[in-house]
Amino acid sequence: MAERRVLILFFPLAFLLSWYPYILGKTNLVKTSGGINPLGPMVAALIVAAICYGKAGVKELLGRYARWRIRWGPLTFALLFPAVVTLLAAAVNVAAGAARPVVAQLAAWPELIPKFIFVLLFVGVGEETGWRGFALPELQKRLSPVVAIVVLGAIWAAWHIPLFGVEFAPAVVPWFVLSVLAGAVMATWLFNAAHGSLLPLPLFHAMVNTVGAGFVFPMFKGADVIRLWWIYAGIWALAAAGFAVFSEDMKPRLKLEATAAQVFVRKGLPFR
Repeated sequence: MAERRVLILFFPLAFLLSWYPYILGKTNLVKTSGGINPLGPMVAALIVAAICYGKAGVKELLGRYARWRIRWGPLTFALLFPAVVTLLAAAVNVAAGAARPVVAQLAAWPELIPKFIFVLLFVGVGEETGWRGFALPELQKRLSPVVAIVVLGAIWAAWHIPLFGVEFAPAVVPWFVLSVLAGAVMATWLFNAAHGSLLPLPLFHAMVNTVGAGFVFPMFKGADVIRLWWIYAGIWALAAAGFAVFSEDMKPRLKLEATAAQVFVRKGLPFR
């Protein structure tokens, strides 16, 4: 019952703290950007951890960033895999008839560095602290990683609804949702492969957003963009299916090491 209450509190609060610019914008009472605040999931996670688990829960959540003794594999994967998928999708798109990006567009890559830092600190940390740092361990206490992905992936995709028709044209929304669900699979694998460390997750998220939305996708226009989206989503989906089926880190395990609740259980402390 205590575990169920944690997620019942977290998910609505994460949406509220993220969607408030969108909600206020719809009222026409306050001038806002009308978008999403990506810090909402992190703030919601900290609040709910404090309410349900006290200081130990907050310390456990933030302590996931201090778990730096992990294999280089997850960190390397976080930095390289999103770039490889995006560049491969672009190459396939060009081979399928899309206009080649001009040299001037390709030469703008140094601009990615400040974009990456901003996305890492604002979007990556904001979202991943909540989704993978807090919600995923709570779900994996009683669900297999694959089932947890279905639940969290659907909620994560729905969280982006205010961006549909604004940042994502209606024609690409289905492909964006598919890429989000596939990305949720890969993020779950990455979290489990890093033994619960959050360090690779914001890096992974920032690379996806920076290389894709910040660099490659703007190089294509019209029908070429729509084709790129379904190629991109298809590659992500194939990779996610492979990891879900063959990776040991995606096998069912109900006891994820060192979640806040398990720390309490080991120490003989009651849930709040």
